[in-house]
Amino acid sequence: MIQMKSNGETMGKRVIENNSQNDFPETDQSNMSNSILLILNPVSGQLDYEKSKKKIVAYLDQIGRTYEIRETQGEGDAFRWTKEAVGFDLVIVGGGDGTIMEGLSGMIKNPKPIPLAQLPMGTANLLARSLAIPTKLENALDLALEQGLVAKLDVGYLPEYDRYFAIVAGSGWDANMIQDADREMKNKLGFFAYIVSGFRHLFDLRRSRVRIKADEKEYLFLAHTVMVINIGEIYGTGLAIGKSVSPHDGKLDLAVAMSHTAWGFIKLLFRILFGRFTGSPDLKYLSASHLKVEAHPPLKLEIDGEPIGETPFEVEVVPNGAHLVVSRDYIEAKELPAVPVFRE
Repeated sequence: MIQMKSNGETMGKRVIENNSQNDFPETDQSNMSNSILLILNPVSGQLDYEKSKKKIVAYLDQIGRTYEIRETQGEGDAFRWTKEAVGFDLVIVGGGDGTIMEGLSGMIKNPKPIPLAQLPMGTANLLARSLAIPTKLENALDLALEQGLVAKLDVGYLPEYDRYFAIVAGSGWDANMIQDADREMKNKLGFFAYIVSGFRHLFDLRRSRVRIKADEKEYLFLAHTVMVINIGEIYGTGLAIGKSVSPHDGKLDLAVAMSHTAWGFIKLLFRILFGRFTGSPDLKYLSASHLKVEAHPPLKLEIDGEPIGETPFEVEVVPNGAHLVVSRDYIEAKELPAVPVFRE
């Protein structure tokens, strides 16, 4: 049982909840050790939120870290809080892909970036799966607070939307799939909601005239799907979209699917998933640091599992833009510097 004082502090730990306004009092960090900002989305995914929150608080109390809790009440909360975060050693965002990417986007804009850890509490948890972040809450907490290391990753940026993505910006089939997997379906089926929606849209492949400018080169295609990829593997599964796709190379990779039948596209998806970009006239692969995509008729657009609009869109890479807590195995596999989360 946590005993709250009238001033909102408990056992030397500052806890502020259920406030979506930008009216948090200034926190005196001078006598704090390894202070943590914890941002939670109470309506993400299928987990029992109150039960999960109790586990998180108990874990933080057990290891003796100073922390502050803020619960989102609407879009933009996580972005604002991470963008304006000052004096914390670590920011932890708990929620689905949308909440985590919102928090990460705010941190990228923070003048003094703070390492960001994630507690995957959503339906798909794409970023967590891509970086081998455990989906079990206790294990994710252990990684965030005790076992993890900080890695710098490239991110993609869409200037006209002022939005960032860590994994993919997709237009066409995948955006249609994500848009039609509504919250009710996801609550009932979980991740399988995306599979159901994706299967349905296999039989509704409508190709557009696509113009792509990749750095200084221009290309024309008749295609139904264009994917700009930053992270190309689900770490630890063997699934990798080509060895050249990496969030550590200062480049973005692009796959253009031109098949016009469901079966043809299924074969292309397997090619993409296993990094086989050559050998099919219906699949084009490009790599660039700056891309512009136009389509007629327009193709719907999503970033990291969140629908945001439609073509045209422009995207550029932000090298080392994200400071994320990842596993030691990831650091070793990518041969990255071992940077501790907390600098004692």
